[in-house]
Amino acid sequence: MLRLQILRCNQSRSRITIYRLFTLKSGSKYTLPKDYVQNKESIKAISLKEGWEIWKNSLSSKRLDNLQGELIKLMLPNSKENENIETIQRRIPIDNNDYINTVTIRRKNDELPIKHVVFIHGYGASLGCFARNFKIIDELKNSEKFNYHIHFLDNITFGLSSNPSIPNDNISWRIPSAARLKLIDNEPTDPKKLYKKYYKLIDGYQLDPENYKEYQEHFKPILEDMENFYTGAIDRWRKNLGLEKIDYLIGHSFGAYWCGSYSIKSFDKVSNLILLSPVGLERNIMAITNTDEITNKNERPTLDPTSYKFLSRFPILSRNHILNWYYKIPYLPRILKFLGPFGVQYYFKMWLSKLSKINKLIKKHGGPQKIFQNSNDLVIGSQKEINLIIEYLYNSITNGTNSDIYVKYLLTPATVSKWPLMDKFLNADLNKISFNTFVFYGQYDFMNSEAGEKMIKKLNEKNTSKIKFEYDEIAEGGHNLYIDNPFDTNKKIAEIILNQE
Repeated sequence: MLRLQILRCNQSRSRITIYRLFTLKSGSKYTLPKDYVQNKESIKAISLKEGWEIWKNSLSSKRLDNLQGELIKLMLPNSKENENIETIQRRIPIDNNDYINTVTIRRKNDELPIKHVVFIHGYGASLGCFARNFKIIDELKNSEKFNYHIHFLDNITFGLSSNPSIPNDNISWRIPSAARLKLIDNEPTDPKKLYKKYYKLIDGYQLDPENYKEYQEHFKPILEDMENFYTGAIDRWRKNLGLEKIDYLIGHSFGAYWCGSYSIKSFDKVSNLILLSPVGLERNIMAITNTDEITNKNERPTLDPTSYKFLSRFPILSRNHILNWYYKIPYLPRILKFLGPFGVQYYFKMWLSKLSKINKLIKKHGGPQKIFQNSNDLVIGSQKEINLIIEYLYNSITNGTNSDIYVKYLLTPATVSKWPLMDKFLNADLNKISFNTFVFYGQYDFMNSEAGEKMIKKLNEKNTSKIKFEYDEIAEGGHNLYIDNPFDTNKKIAEIILNQE
């Protein structure tokens, strides 16, 4: 095991030491089959003919259902390795004819006490994006104390879950802009001088107090209704599945934001919270929770993501990006299917490099013979696996979700939340919170990992109980760390779970 130490300096020049662990080597005695052929680093793109076939099949109303089943069989095939494992696909009703699509993986016929592990995906995805994490059952199936039921959910409005609307008349496809912000930037942007690649410290900024107040008053009830919508769906899923508590609630990105929100709001219904590269954690100038006095004077910004004077990415955003954010990006998923096989090819090209880079990771760390721990790993990084995951995701996002709009109400064009998750945590009564919190980012994450690191530090400074607040990183992972390095992601999540047995 290689231990890499990283030293970071925060705004006060104090040093924080982060240990990033490379745990890729499985340590198992698994022998690769003689006919196994190692995957190539570069997976070929699909042809127009293949794109046509995928597009034609996508017109079937049952296609996503079928692909979900194919994905489960591919990742957990009928083999000796999985003979004591079963998967259950079902739609858990929540209310008003709405439901949450759920895939559950567990040991068969087991009389041990049950612990429930729940995964919720991010925006632009569905539960199948966790396909490489289905095999976390390999880490947990030998427990002598508990039978772990691992639930993968399509978040409300996504995938095969129902797609209701948030009951708020102020939410529409005409997305209102954030507060007016004048940037005072007298220096040309040099990408090499940006802080952590995405942040520029400019000379100043200016707000309009009246406009800012209107902005806060307009968005506050919308975001409260949005929180009730997403967290309410999680809670009703929990109740209708008969769970007193969710033992381990795991969310990624947009899903992590709502898992965090749910845990704070229903603190007695969660035992452990694991956030994977959460979106919207950092404080920022557009936070409706901003407690700074707003004037029309020139203000000096900061690079500190715990401050409301943090401008985030606004200084480096082009006008074209902002226009696309409001008027183009929300509609792209719905337009994609109308592009026929060309849309399929475009979508496959976007995902191929993301999913196939795992083969470079495997090769770099000694190859399959060093990393794979059983036959379930053989398919990872193969042309078949990658194509199936992408086809699944294509069918999922082109189904249409109201969250294409809701995500734009939650986030600004700078990809920060108007209601920072950090505020939800730091404003909570820690004496009431009884769940442990673990925050993970990828080593090369474009989300603001410094915000997560500093939030955990602040929580630990306030913490007087035995609950844990921990920060860690996944080696060689990006924002989709659970896809980029599922080996470490599965291992670290399993360690959290098994260490509490």
